[in-house]
Parts: sequence; C-alpha cells; structure tokens
Amino acid sequence: MKKVYIETNGCAVVRHDTQRYSKFFRLNGWDEIDSARDADFVLMTTCAVVESTEKYALESILRIKSEMKKDAQFVVSGCLPKVNSLKLNEIFKGVTFSSREENILNDLIDAKIKIDDVYFDGDIQREHSFGDPEIKYTQNELDQLSLTQILTNKFNDTSFIEIYNYLTRGKHFWKEQDLFEVKVAEGCLYRCSYCGTKNARGNLKSRLPEKILSEFKFGAEKYSKILLTGDEVGEYGVDLGLTLVDLLDQLIPNHPKTRVALRYVSPSSLIRYHAKLTNYFESGNVYFICSPFQSGSSSILKLMNRSADIRPFVSVVKDISKNFPNVYKHTQMIVGFPQETEEDFECSLDVLKQCKFDYVTITGYSDRPNTEASKLDHKLKQEVIDLRCEQAHKLVAEIREQNFWEKMKRKLLETIKTEK
Repeated sequence: MKKVYIETNGCAVVRHDTQRYSKFFRLNGWDEIDSARDADFVLMTTCAVVESTEKYALESILRIKSEMKKDAQFVVSGCLPKVNSLKLNEIFKGVTFSSREENILNDLIDAKIKIDDVYFDGDIQREHSFGDPEIKYTQNELDQLSLTQILTNKFNDTSFIEIYNYLTRGKHFWKEQDLFEVKVAEGCLYRCSYCGTKNARGNLKSRLPEKILSEFKFGAEKYSKILLTGDEVGEYGVDLGLTLVDLLDQLIPNHPKTRVALRYVSPSSLIRYHAKLTNYFESGNVYFICSPFQSGSSSILKLMNRSADIRPFVSVVKDISKNFPNVYKHTQMIVGFPQETEEDFECSLDVLKQCKFDYVTITGYSDRPNTEASKLDHKLKQEVIDLRCEQAHKLVAEIREQNFWEKMKRKLLETIKTEK
C-alpha cells in the first residue's frame, strides 16, 4: 500500500480542505502515516495570511524536504503558492495548487474516487498525520478547567465544559468530537486592502444548496453540532440569488435539534441579517458566530477598504449579548495597521469593551505581497505593534475572565433550577 504524509499550518478553512484531502487519499487506497520519512507522497497545505505563518510554512517545507525520501513526490497547496510565489519558488520547484485547483490531485495519483466527490464526514480520523495546534493554558485556565470538570461530572452536563472551551481555546474548537463541518462557500465577496488570502482563494463561489443539504443531513444524523464554514459564510448565495438565511431556512427546520455554528460572517452580513437570525439565536439552533471587526477606527477601516461605521456592528453584537447570552461571539482584530494612531487603537479597545466577545484572535499587522495596504506610507515600528498587541491581549483576558464567571454562574443556576 502506498503511503502519504500530510502536514498543514492552515486556518480553519485550509484545515477543512486538508481533512478532505486526507480522506481522499485513504479512499483511494493510500495509508496515511505520521512521518514524511517513509512517505511516497507528501502534501503540505499552507497558510500565508500574515508574515509569521508564511515563514512557518516555508520553514516546514525546508524541513520536510530534508526528511523525505528522494523518490517521493512533494506537493504544496493552500494559500502560500498564490500569496507569495516568489518566496516559495526560492526553495521549492515542485507541483503547487490553490484551493480552486484541487482537481490536480486526481491526476497526480490517478484517483478512482475524485476529490470533488469527497467531503468531510464521520469517517475522518481525529488524529491526522498533520496533527492539531498546540494549546497552551495559563495556570488560571487550568484551575478553571478543574472546576469545570467537577461541575460537568456532578451534573452530567457537558455544557459546562463547552463554556470553558469556547472561551479558552475557541480558535481550535474543530477539535470537538461532536462537531461536523460543512463548507458552504469558497473565496470572498470583499476586497480588504490588507488581505493576501483574497489573491489566493479568489471571489465568492457558493456551493449549490443541494450539496450542502446532503452533507448537512448526513452530519445531523451523527453529530449534535454542525459548523458552516468558508472564507465568507455571511455572503453565502449572493452569486446564486440566495442568502445565508435562505440556506438556514432549508437546513434547520428539517433538523430542529441540530446546533449550527457560523464561521466566518462579515460585520456587514451580520448587520444585514441580524433581525432574521434572532429566531435561530433564541431557539439555540445558531449557537456560535465569528464575525471579524478588525478595527474600531473609522479612518483605519476606510484604509482597510471596509465599512467605516462600526456603530451598527457594535449595536448588533450588544443586542446578541443582552438577549441571547448563550450565543458564543468570536471575532478577529488587526493591531498596528499602517497609519494607526494611539487614538485609532483606543477605538478598537473600546469596541472590545462594549462587545465583550467570548474569544478574540488578535493579529499584529504585516505586509502581504500585492496588497494595497503594503503600499501605504507610515508603517508602524514592530515594537509599537507588539506593545499594542500586548495591551489588547491583556484587555481580552480581563473580558474573558468576566464572561467565564458570568456564563458559568448562569448555567449553574439554570441547572439547579431544572433539577428542582
């Protein structure tokens, strides 16, 4: 049996693709192994959303080249080949492909089962050759974990551990054993000035609803939660004359006990569909939403080529917090964008204070090749970016602590009341 080794440093969307590639090889009779040394075929799926992830991907490629057999085939996919082909070409001369070009895999291994016919399902192994991101906990988080486990065992209710997980390791929640993934779209409708991923993954291309319905039905029969994922889930269907709400209206009524997570939903989409989503928030069918606000400053948002008025977004998120406290709210923000002043940065911190997100991914700005932002003047020094990131992380930790105890207290009171 031929052997394949797969490695990734990708985001949630790239990792979803990687899960499918893993299954594709196994369905075609390959054995997935946990080392490049003995593999006949090596696949590296890459992230290059920021300079640090690009650097990591390049270093991984060099390491793999030194480990693998001389006669093995090495292929690189993901965002790096499109985001920074010049850097990649300096160290790698083999086959590359983007997410839009994945059909090349069919020819590379003379596949009987085509990649188009492979989707994420319950046969996916939870432990892959490419592993999972390392999760580092503070001592305070470890202490809270112990308490959470006690409550989970005492009341035989996994809701307590869910609260902990979504507030502590939220960006890694794909590790959940009861979470099924359905990709609904590829690419993005927007053109943010800093985004190299847009160059890699292209314009929005929604999957046909019948394919999504089929996969959703399969998942709903085996899993309690389903993640709808894509580069921009909020604008699903624009190219098909449909909306995200139209899709949910087809999916959820037929599977009323299924809980749905939405990742990623642009602020503009969330504002537009908020009123129609409230029924699903209230029922608990939509229990998680990730909506990246990136900056709280109107001047920086203009430079980012995003909607400059953050106030409607803040209003919507505050409404969700007040009226639907069991909906987990995740977000992303960029610190140190070119020309960002201290006042601009304070605007972003103010959004964090008002919205009280359950989990925040904070990214220090770095230039991406061939983006408008990379051409802007007045770049901030790295030490300024690092200091502001540190300040933002400190505030996020304080908010997370407050959210944790509020949610745990509310859940405990609900559980005690139910038992009585």
